[in-house]
Amino acid sequence: MLNLSSHVFYQETGLSSAPALILLHSGGMNHSEWQPQLPLLEKFYRVICLDLPGHGSSIMQGSHLSISECGSAILTLMAQLEIKQALFCGSSLGGACVLWLARFHPEKIAKMVLYRVNYKKNSGTFAQTRLMADPKYWEEFGLAKHLAKLHEPQGDLESWKIVIQRVSEALDPISSEHNHTLADLKNMQMPCLIACGDRDPLVPLADVFDMHQVLPNSDLWIMPHASHVTATNTWRALSFANEIHRFFGKSNL
Repeated sequence: MLNLSSHVFYQETGLSSAPALILLHSGGMNHSEWQPQLPLLEKFYRVICLDLPGHGSSIMQGSHLSISECGSAILTLMAQLEIKQALFCGSSLGGACVLWLARFHPEKIAKMVLYRVNYKKNSGTFAQTRLMADPKYWEEFGLAKHLAKLHEPQGDLESWKIVIQRVSEALDPISSEHNHTLADLKNMQMPCLIACGDRDPLVPLADVFDMHQVLPNSDLWIMPHASHVTATNTWRALSFANEIHRFFGKSNL
């Protein structure tokens, strides 16, 4: 079921009586990023996939995209759907939103999967983010037409270029709200699965190991031979869905 609620476009599927699972897409994508995982996840959860503000069919309220605007939109949607607490899985920018919620609204998160996301931005990792804000990056991968269709509701078929630029601005280390410390992570008590590729330029393994060490209740899954593109939309889709389901279903004891 596709819906529009207070400027936030979302897809709801699965079991209405099951635990709510909110899936947050990466920057420059939309809710359809999670379609390969839905056949398995909707058997066990009430699944909510939304378009983050300024993406897909969700209208951005401010002039600049921010992590807090995304987080506030998620909280508003949860309230409208009468979801007091949810399981979360966030990919890249979506993971940054989950971290913001975990820091400022921890009561909303039962468990969280931080997928392809660092806990901070610096000049080194931002260089790759800035590269991905260049339309030529996506054109070289043959994805320009795909992104144009995803983000046409933002205005027209050229709007995707604005969308990817917004993501870069939201993650600029000079001004980004995605700038946590290890001390902040120590206070996040909810169970957490950190998932990333073993050669992701945006998520260096040194930082990943630091996150795993300080997050009190964290598991770590490193995917071999994977950069920021981990193939979870293609051949790794089922194993990814199975792994996050295993994590969400396991006992906290």
